[in-house]
Amino acid sequence: MNTTSITIILLTLLAIFSATEGKRQPRVLRCLCPKVQTGRIPFRNLKRVLHLPPRPHCSKTEVIITLKNGRQLCLDPNDRPVKILVERSTKRMQESKRSKEVGSTTRSP
Repeated sequence: MNTTSITIILLTLLAIFSATEGKRQPRVLRCLCPKVQTGRIPFRNLKRVLHLPPRPHCSKTEVIITLKNGRQLCLDPNDRPVKILVERSTKRMQESKRSKEVGSTTRSP
């Protein structure tokens, strides 16, 4: 193999690697909740509910709540109060989406 063909191969590889450099790679390819908490849920301090269905890198359903102080807790998704909490938060999210859709469609005279 001569130096010209080696140079062309190296330039081609350099172009391929530089084109993929800017693409974001997923940070976490594992479950976010290694342990779950059962028992009392601090409703007064609740800021956000995140419900994650099973994904390719995590075969279990995860429920993560964020408290007002920024602390995050993983809850057992099979626990009855957690199921109710997820249903209510999903319902609220759907209602807020509907109200935004209705509010954004205004008729002009």
